[in-house]
Amino acid sequence: MEDACEKAFALADQVLAAEVDSPRPSLETLEREILPLLGQLKDSRYPYAICWKTAERRDCFDTMIAMVEMAVRIMHSRRGEKAFAARSVSGSGSEQDSKTTAEKTDNPPLTSRTSSNDSTSTTIKRKENELDPFREGRKLAIERTIISDTSLLPRLEDLVGLAEAKQALREALLDPLIYPEWFSSSDLRPWRCVLLYGPPGTGKTQLSRSIAREINSRFYQVSSSDLISTWSGQSEKLIRELFDDALSFTGTSVVFVDEIDSLCRIRSTVEDESSRRVKTELLVQLQRLHDSKSSILLICATNCPWDLDSAFLRRFEKRIFVGLPDRDSRLQLLQKFLSKTKTAEDVKWDEIAESTEGFSGDDLKRLAREVAFLQFRRYKESHASSQSDSGCLTVSQAERTPVTTADFHEVLQSFSPSVSSISLQRYDDYKSSSLVPSPMHNGLADA
Repeated sequence: MEDACEKAFALADQVLAAEVDSPRPSLETLEREILPLLGQLKDSRYPYAICWKTAERRDCFDTMIAMVEMAVRIMHSRRGEKAFAARSVSGSGSEQDSKTTAEKTDNPPLTSRTSSNDSTSTTIKRKENELDPFREGRKLAIERTIISDTSLLPRLEDLVGLAEAKQALREALLDPLIYPEWFSSSDLRPWRCVLLYGPPGTGKTQLSRSIAREINSRFYQVSSSDLISTWSGQSEKLIRELFDDALSFTGTSVVFVDEIDSLCRIRSTVEDESSRRVKTELLVQLQRLHDSKSSILLICATNCPWDLDSAFLRRFEKRIFVGLPDRDSRLQLLQKFLSKTKTAEDVKWDEIAESTEGFSGDDLKRLAREVAFLQFRRYKESHASSQSDSGCLTVSQAERTPVTTADFHEVLQSFSPSVSSISLQRYDDYKSSSLVPSPMHNGLADA
């Protein structure tokens, strides 16, 4: 049984590797060798309890089956495209005339050849859309997630704090691109799949965006909701479309998926079939990414790493904790958020930074807005009678009442951080328990 599994897996892997220009078996080989093996793998006479003794082996078993099914789909799709092309060429009289003319002359007409190719391509595309009416919609959905102009993204050095997370990301994603000769001369493989986890509002999305700018790559900013469809079977195809598009790009791509826990929570016996298919497709694509030689970096973010299925956690080769800002970072963030707000010269910034311990970057941004609105309310009350004829208040920076330390304390009395101490303790416990060797990256411990 294990021999059959390994053979099916090897053949399917050859088909999937064809996406990076590797040789692949023919459709006849697939139908003659893989399909019977697929039936054998799914035969009820071989229950999991006999075939695979551990959960890890059962996970491999599920992945093998999914890869075999995907390989067969790919090959059938390619055969269908060739059939459409052949029928369109044989059924088009103008194309036959162009072909005959080209054979009779030493220099075939370029216009006729181009017209023939365009006609064939249009016919194939029309046939594909008839078979899959959602195809164009999926492509548009993925295109909307792409940010090609990296100048719109923040720079890594512009992000306040996050020193440990920045260093870990540089080592995981930037150094292999800057020093490729070192990695090519050693047994270490560059990280492909990185998981950012930590409390909400700590800058996980901004970190991913800044990495894309550092290496000047195409950036896919994807939320889990972008990959979920109400139509049966479309969620898996959206996931496949995302990775197909990234793999087809000639340069480096950074794919960022936020709230990944919404897609791959711990599997249970009560979940519906569509959720199982989505998880299986994600497993296949993660394995495909790990096995390929393409320049794709996958970064996923979650606020609840303990909810992720163990099969997915094993495929995230690097896990980086993005925690709350320290005292100095909180001070810098507050001053940055209030840079356009007039503040008193004697504001006790150190005292305020101490009072905001446990606040996330997003909490500090909300705090700064509350303080600024407090300043605005005072101004509105004192200038209610000095409105212009148009009903608008005319204001200059000199007229604004400066924000004082007392204003901060007034707002802080009714303001609390979004992350509780219980949640922080849970992150600490998880971070300690996750410092174990991973089987997918040479036994190196995660940071």
